[in-house]
Amino acid sequence: MIPEEQSPSPEDMRKVMRAMQVRMGKIALHHFERIGPRTFRALQDQNLITDETLFSGDEVDLAVLRDQQHPRREKLPDGPLVIYFIEGDEPNRMLIELPLLLFSDDGDIRRTVLEIVEKMLEKDPMVFTPNTVATLSGSRGALVSEAPKDWRPAAVAIYDSLNDDTLFSLHGIHQSLESKPVLEEVLNLYAPKVIYPSVTSLESISLSIGNPERDHGAIVKLLSDMVARTSTLAELCASYLANLGFLPLAPTYSMATAVKKWLATNNSDDPWQEVWGWAKTEWSPIARYHACSVFVLFPELIPEGKISDLWSEILSVVYSSNKKGAENSEYELWALRRDLARHYTYHLEARLPDNDGVSIGCFAWWFTEQVAKLFSANAASAKFYRKNWIKKALETSSLTWLAASAPIQRSFLRYITLNVQSPWALALLILMGEHMDKLAPTDQVEEVQKKFQEALVSNTLAALPFSIKTRDDPTFVLECSLADTVLKWAENQTAENREGLLQLIEINRTLGIKDGICNALQKLGDSDLPYQAIVCSALKTMVYTEPKIAACVWDVISDPEWRKKVLGCVEIQVLSLLIESLNSLLIDNRGKWYSNLPHYIAELCETEKDEDRRRVLFLYVIYTSLASDTVSALRRLLRGDQKAKFVDYVKEYYVQVDAMRSDYPPWVAGKLRGLMASMHIL
Repeated sequence: MIPEEQSPSPEDMRKVMRAMQVRMGKIALHHFERIGPRTFRALQDQNLITDETLFSGDEVDLAVLRDQQHPRREKLPDGPLVIYFIEGDEPNRMLIELPLLLFSDDGDIRRTVLEIVEKMLEKDPMVFTPNTVATLSGSRGALVSEAPKDWRPAAVAIYDSLNDDTLFSLHGIHQSLESKPVLEEVLNLYAPKVIYPSVTSLESISLSIGNPERDHGAIVKLLSDMVARTSTLAELCASYLANLGFLPLAPTYSMATAVKKWLATNNSDDPWQEVWGWAKTEWSPIARYHACSVFVLFPELIPEGKISDLWSEILSVVYSSNKKGAENSEYELWALRRDLARHYTYHLEARLPDNDGVSIGCFAWWFTEQVAKLFSANAASAKFYRKNWIKKALETSSLTWLAASAPIQRSFLRYITLNVQSPWALALLILMGEHMDKLAPTDQVEEVQKKFQEALVSNTLAALPFSIKTRDDPTFVLECSLADTVLKWAENQTAENREGLLQLIEINRTLGIKDGICNALQKLGDSDLPYQAIVCSALKTMVYTEPKIAACVWDVISDPEWRKKVLGCVEIQVLSLLIESLNSLLIDNRGKWYSNLPHYIAELCETEKDEDRRRVLFLYVIYTSLASDTVSALRRLLRGDQKAKFVDYVKEYYVQVDAMRSDYPPWVAGKLRGLMASMHIL
């Protein structure tokens, strides 16, 4: 006779569950010599640790903590750190991380930390992300409770929000850099959170204008509000820089227009002095761009005898921010911002597939300025951080972006960010076209004219194809006519310079239309190297700005003879530009691009005899395969007659992926796992 099965009682189930929790906790902690206060409190809240206390906070001087002006306290900007000196025969420096004090058993300490945090928020609403503000508001009552069951989970929740908060980490970096000596260990804690910010932290941040290409009405209203509420020109300029000035907006939405509207209803004894007085006290070189824009668009505001000063400032933007002016130390200040904007665009696009390109770009440009504020406003500092922080980050984010090949909605700002080398220089050059004659270019000394000519030519070449006519209701300056500036400047140049500038206009007319660029692409194999580079650079621009170009490009690349003559023969630099454009078209158009482009490149890779070229082609087979979520082109190479040629390439790629494994977003890591499973040679 089989005994009747008995169901366990609720009490028995609780005992089993408790025993399982204890065992899991012991296994989880077995290899740890020590745990942090956050883990301790979380385990304590689950009754998995029975110790009564971690620390009481007796070592913290509450009087110093509460008084920001205390004589023993080191003068630092607001942030997560407090540093003060302990009195004694030999004063010791004490560093306090405020978020850790949330785990103190002492309710007075927790209340004090909360009060400090709330005061920071009163002074600067952007010290925390909205997510953190909501957590602070929702957990405040529980945190100041004396009941452990209430304050422990609240402390964990607030700590987690602060720990993930990119804006709060910005302040941590600022404090670390301002401290003497610099707090290297603390810097290493907060810098990665800012250089590689989490989407969970950023997603709640809402800018005044989130999508400038769509929100023209909101920009106009914001401009009107700024004009109405500011009492001085300097105040207006500062407000514009903070809210809109991180983007090179079209004249209608520019600082120049804001200044002109302000002057229509307010008096100023000397607009020139007020605007430049403001610009020279600002930390960002972008302030100089905006100050130049005011007087370039409204030259009637230039005082007598100041035109040569304006040209000096113009060159500080158009020449110093360009590669032609790279020997000028100020180049680094501009290059830092360009590289940061690209890095954050790559970083966010790889984590937000199928998203809005203009919103991502707008946020990247805004956040770039927040990060750039951390560094001293001098070229040496910009060069150091660009080399030691941003260069590696940009390399990592660009490789992650390539592996992701995420479909992103088209936007003009995306083109500016990813394709224009000197956006602020190009923007100011465009603005100069309307009133070039009133700026007295021929009255300037020879050296000024020479540098301006160099800057104009290099920026014009890099911008091909640029706008001949201003677009209807443009959002950005770069949608306005550069041709006006080129043609007006050419009028007073030597015959040689004039001919060169007019030739650029003609090349632009050819490459600026769909049929023209496709005809140039068709004949690329017969062109010289400089023109090949110009055509491929122009194609990259058209891929971002002309959605209908895919059909005619497909007609060209589907010809096997063209692929053999062009893709199989052009210089590697030109080949890279060309395949980057084709990969972007693959992502946007799918269908036959998915099926065929990886095989087109694999076909060339299979028969290529040059080692360096074959390696580059193999990498592009990988990237197009990742973009199309296909593996057949790789299998073709790794299981074909020439498979022995690719053994080393596979090993190299394995090393690269393994080194970056922690940098890939989960969905990209999933794509890579599928690809890597196919990368074994039979």
